[in-house]
Amino acid sequence: MEPATLPSVSLTCAALIATILAPAPAQGQGPEPAVMPRYLREIDRAVNAGDWTLQCDSGADCEIIGVVTPPRDHVGVRTVVMIGRKHPRGAPLSMRLAFLDSTGALAVHEPEGRWRLIPRGRLRGRAAVPLGLGPREADGAFRASPEAAAAIIAAVQTWPGAAIDNGERVIARMPRGNLGRLLARMERLQHPGKDPLTPAERAQWLREYHQVTLRGQAEEAPDMAPDAVENACSGRALPNRPFLFRIGPQHRMWIAECPEGNRIFLQPDNAEPVLFELSDNAGAVRQHDYAGFDGDSLLVLQLPDKERIDCGHWVKFGWTGSAFAMILHRRYKRCRMVPYDYWPRVWSPSSWRYAGQTPSDGGSGSVPGEGLHEP
Repeated sequence: MEPATLPSVSLTCAALIATILAPAPAQGQGPEPAVMPRYLREIDRAVNAGDWTLQCDSGADCEIIGVVTPPRDHVGVRTVVMIGRKHPRGAPLSMRLAFLDSTGALAVHEPEGRWRLIPRGRLRGRAAVPLGLGPREADGAFRASPEAAAAIIAAVQTWPGAAIDNGERVIARMPRGNLGRLLARMERLQHPGKDPLTPAERAQWLREYHQVTLRGQAEEAPDMAPDAVENACSGRALPNRPFLFRIGPQHRMWIAECPEGNRIFLQPDNAEPVLFELSDNAGAVRQHDYAGFDGDSLLVLQLPDKERIDCGHWVKFGWTGSAFAMILHRRYKRCRMVPYDYWPRVWSPSSWRYAGQTPSDGGSGSVPGEGLHEP
């Protein structure tokens, strides 16, 4: 099988975050995690070069994100540059730009037509590159035209530094670093000289991912939550009034906001709620900070890195009727006040579907076409 088939499959075990939420296992129990093949480890590993970070997802679609650290004086606008490419050979590079202040908030309205990329340093005076940006997208970023993306990427690779101005003043700082090195690595990862996986490794680690999931719906929480939810916070701290969601015909979910982070409880109908923890593939419990349901009515969790909520993991789950299965995993270990929507993807299924009723086959069979849509 040629590497070009990778986009039609997804990693089942390579993601750091396990695909289900389950009670924390007893220490020392559980099977030893399988050793990921070297190629899949390389796909999963983030690589930095200056302000740039390369990250590929489970289907070998890759993205390079670049942004400078927030200024200490909190003055100035930073450009977040997102360069992506799908896996098929010959796919063009795409580029999106977003403009942030030091706190990570969007810092500009619609860019003006005369905005351009200018060189900084010893190449000052070199011809500027028009940005060629389209309208603002849903997450606040702007997509560059294919021609502008190619010109900007070429300039950033050769200029010692760059900024964005409007012909009169500098608007935003640009990332610096060896972008060319990461583009070359992206090419090697997406298109190795030969198939990097044996048939046995491919059968073990890659498969089509069909899963029917149910959407959660908010419910009015009663005045008195179950005792387990009321006592969820450590140190006898009392949570705010917990949130309650109906996530399937036979299950509800409680989310208690605690000082140490939100706590999640799954409650089957006519039973007591059970605390659920997020475990990785090795069985280790990972502490999360935020837990809630997003606009898609899907569960999202934020796992901080070194107690910093502006870096770490951002994970989205869907309820299958019996367990939570991962839909999307974003990871960014550089604490630079970048919104979660811009973090690089490290895992996403290729064939996920949603349904408004309980799966008759447990979610593991073929997916019917009616009433379903992709995320």
